[in-house]
Amino acid sequence: MPIRVVPSPVTDGATVSFQLHRSGPVSCVVYDAAGNRVASLADGFRAAGDYRLKWNAAAATPGIYFCTLESAGETRTARLTKVR
Repeated sequence: MPIRVVPSPVTDGATVSFQLHRSGPVSCVVYDAAGNRVASLADGFRAAGDYRLKWNAAAATPGIYFCTLESAGETRTARLTKVR
């Protein structure tokens, strides 16, 4: 369940891509560097398959963010840098 975020660095928005090998509950959340939840991109049951989620980062302040994907007992995190 690798997670990929493009573009990098992020300006107005980013696409989070991942593949689920089996169906189940999925949570995908963006946090700022202080650990505050900035956006919830997915929260619920998803079938196995490929997914692309959008994060609208236009209102986010420049800095470091983390996108955390949880599914099937696994957690993956991607680091994002938001620029002007």
